[in-house]
Amino acid sequence: MLSLGAILVQNLVTRVTDRVDETMDIARRNAIAGLAIGLLLLTAYGLALVGGAVALSQRYGAVPALFGLAGGFLLLALIVLAVVAARNKRERELRLIRRRQLAARRDLMAAAATVATRKPFAATAVALALGFLLAPKSRRDDD
Repeated sequence: MLSLGAILVQNLVTRVTDRVDETMDIARRNAIAGLAIGLLLLTAYGLALVGGAVALSQRYGAVPALFGLAGGFLLLALIVLAVVAARNKRERELRLIRRRQLAARRDLMAAAATVATRKPFAATAVALALGFLLAPKSRRDDD
């Protein structure tokens, strides 16, 4: 007969394995769909670019049309680069905040473990309080 700790560990490993398998299947399916969609979008983009170049070359001539398209796409690339840089900066800030929160939780757990070993009857109250305090928050907005 397995001990309670072994049963809990076995349950945890089973749940983690199931979630990892499920996540890998979803990621693989999304990667394949993303590649197919990307190929189709790249084809459509190429055809639209050629069509725009032909239309502009009839009106302005070949060289000015191609330079105009190149300048427009350069401007678009700079805008996208600025947006990505701003988003990366925000994500770095959020990661730093999360690391600080995790460090604070880890310190709180260490302090709680010290208190629990000194006062065994308080261990249950500390465990319940930490369970409520450290419970994962839902990322879903309820409103």
